[in-house]
Amino acid sequence: MTVAIAILMKDPAAAKTRLSPVLANDAREKLALLLFENTLQFFRRTHSGGPVGVVTASQETAAISRRYGASVIEETGGGDINAAAGHAAEWAIGIGATSLLVVHADIATLVDEEVDRLLAVRDRCSVVIGVSADGGTNALLLTPPDAIPFSYGPNSAHAHEAAAHKSGLSCERLQLAYLSKDIDTPQDLRDHFEMSRRAAEAECFAVTTIAEVAPGDDLVTLITEALVRTNRALAAGDIVVVAQKIVSKSEGRLVAARQFQPSQQAITLAAEIGKDPHKVEAILSESSDVIRARRQPPDGLLITRHRHGWICANAGIDESNLGDGREGMLLLLPEDADASARRIREGLEAKYGGPIGVIVSDTFGRPWRNGLVNVAIGIAGVPAIVDWAGRTDAYGRGLKATLPAFADEAAAAAGLLMQKDAGLPVIVLRGLEWAATEASSARDVLRPATQELFL
Repeated sequence: MTVAIAILMKDPAAAKTRLSPVLANDAREKLALLLFENTLQFFRRTHSGGPVGVVTASQETAAISRRYGASVIEETGGGDINAAAGHAAEWAIGIGATSLLVVHADIATLVDEEVDRLLAVRDRCSVVIGVSADGGTNALLLTPPDAIPFSYGPNSAHAHEAAAHKSGLSCERLQLAYLSKDIDTPQDLRDHFEMSRRAAEAECFAVTTIAEVAPGDDLVTLITEALVRTNRALAAGDIVVVAQKIVSKSEGRLVAARQFQPSQQAITLAAEIGKDPHKVEAILSESSDVIRARRQPPDGLLITRHRHGWICANAGIDESNLGDGREGMLLLLPEDADASARRIREGLEAKYGGPIGVIVSDTFGRPWRNGLVNVAIGIAGVPAIVDWAGRTDAYGRGLKATLPAFADEAAAAAGLLMQKDAGLPVIVLRGLEWAATEASSARDVLRPATQELFL
């Protein structure tokens, strides 16, 4: 099934007239072009290889469209939006597309996860409506492309839904956080700047009074009870960073070093670097490769690739902060830290609602730099990496290869409060801008071995 994307774009010189009280003509035109180019870049990236068309009467807009490899669909009908959408449907049918997604060119922020959610609904519905904040239609997905007549205008989401029901077609409305927000009025512009301002302000606090964790403890219960004791609660959009130590302890990953019987490889390697052979065997049992080994204080350096792909010292096995009476014990990483994060997230969202993100963090060293930093080894809900390709920087310049490691950055921020001697294994980050990503995994950050530059 082929989906065609059609972007409806007015002549920028005549666009955004409702912003006249706050923006001069040239500023409105520049804003319209900036929003349009951002929308076009987004869909050329996410719909790479698929048909993308722009319905416009503007030669300037048409030239930009061609520069990005989009089809230009000539607008006729004196600027009537429903006539423009009708041209888009004719174009989609003409190229053999089975579905058509019609979007406006003035949505300030587009994110992959929301568009993916929209497109996924076409498997069960002929008409999918991305509802705008004022009851309009910011995105309309039709299967086939001419499934219903277009009814843009005030309260068009209701009109499109009624048209679907009149035609006997299945229909679903989606109110998506970013896709619902366009910029048409001075209030929309103020709201957008307010959202940008809030995104620059974040809060980070520790969940205190969590006692020593034992095997079998329910971390969700421990976290929620600690929040109650300190008169706090989680809110939608919070990210909860949980130290790997308490996750491993709760999952029974605390093992006596003497339980690991050294193999010949462990005995040989231990003698070379000056490390206890039982500990070396534990490290090897958790690893797929030995990357570096050498004799150095205090007890030898052993860098391995953990069986989940992490390259770190001692396969992430720890001996600090294990609790009283636990000398000679080793704490291994969770069996599956992503699954651990998902379980915690499910419990917290059942209690507080969502979305809530969860990160299981650990401290790793880094190539070329001294010192340790918190990184994500398990995530649920939050993206591991945010792809900024197709977006613009603060000056409107298009970005081509910018991939912030969002989960690692959040884990590192939490590490400022999660000190080794603080006894604060749970940190909440509030006020960050992120889109819930159901299929994310901490392993998304791993670079394929063929691209590894540091080995």
